[in-house]
Amino acid sequence: MDILLLFLMVIGFMLIGVPIAISLGLSSVLFLMLHSDASLASVAQTLFNAFAGHYTLLAIPFFILASSFMSTGGVAKRIIRFAIAIVGWFR
Repeated sequence: MDILLLFLMVIGFMLIGVPIAISLGLSSVLFLMLHSDASLASVAQTLFNAFAGHYTLLAIPFFILASSFMSTGGVAKRIIRFAIAIVGWFR
């Protein structure tokens, strides 16, 4: 029954126009606050400890951060133009 409530919260947030990432995050935080004895700080500490030993998993947020920097700085367009100039004729 709890899973159904979580699923309905996600679907409800998406139906009112909330972006997918925010609806997933917001519904999971609300679900934890309503149905869990643990505080959000302990959940965050557990996730941090899980990532601490696995450095390969830390690459995912850093790739997302790097893509954000490249998109806002215009570097991504220049890299794509360079790649097209180098191998674009090879169709």
